[in-house]
Amino acid sequence: MPKNMNYEFQRTIVNKLNFNTIKRQCSLGDRMKLLFEDLAKNHFTAERIQKFRSWIENANKARKAGSLDERLNQYDKAEELITFYTFAPLELREDRKEVVEEILKLANVHESLEEPVNLSFERQFQPSRGYLKRLTKEVSRHPVRYIREQGKERVSKGKRLETNTHVDVVIEAKNLLTLVEVKFTSDISFETTFNPYRNQLARTIDAGISEVKNKGKRLVVLLCSPSEFYHKKSRLYYYKIQEYSDFGKIKEDICWREVEEIKEHVLAVAWVPLEKVIEIAYRNFSFPELDEVERFFVERNLAWGS
Repeated sequence: MPKNMNYEFQRTIVNKLNFNTIKRQCSLGDRMKLLFEDLAKNHFTAERIQKFRSWIENANKARKAGSLDERLNQYDKAEELITFYTFAPLELREDRKEVVEEILKLANVHESLEEPVNLSFERQFQPSRGYLKRLTKEVSRHPVRYIREQGKERVSKGKRLETNTHVDVVIEAKNLLTLVEVKFTSDISFETTFNPYRNQLARTIDAGISEVKNKGKRLVVLLCSPSEFYHKKSRLYYYKIQEYSDFGKIKEDICWREVEEIKEHVLAVAWVPLEKVIEIAYRNFSFPELDEVERFFVERNLAWGS
């Protein structure tokens, strides 16, 4: 029997059981709203919250009108909302440390976290100096002429060639920094403006090493996505996660760093199933809008269980 068959069977049964429950709770005309709104105000800018609300309002209008217009229904696949709703309970739980440790075990990381354990969303990290220095030389070999010229012009003006790295979720303890990238249907990016070979996972690892270096912390990078997308091997992140179990392969993509430096600072680079993270985050969690949260995940085939 395939090792994931039992889990997939359980998920199918859970979804079937939940479908009728959700159907009874909600009619097509029910209005959705931003959940964990007070928490969102503590973690996001007013502009970002307004974007969330726009997605939700557009979806409300589309469902009321029976419209399947892609622009109006962005809410259905908005990874930012999926990320926020997945990890929001961690900010509200008194047992945050234990819950994060259980999530880390999915990646075969068994470190005991040293408190405090802090959570943040959409945090930015500067690209490493070693990388920026290397890129100023390599941009002249970019295969696209106008990008080569743009790059050389920026270098001549002392402007850097890469913007900050945006990380979906950051969980930071005294001894461990965990950077989480969440994907729903999308893939990791495979390039930046001036580097056609710079994939998002390597970029996150590189920025993370710079962040933990000289701070007495180690780095964990997690790619979190629905199980089916990973096991179908249809996304670049599947292959990069497989490669990055080897520190030598990580070095190939961040070659300005030495293997010894990577080994010293990186504890793990791993994929974890989004469904299991949701299940762990919401286990024994009490919340007034829990039915609405469950409806949200059931709609996306991400129900966490009964």
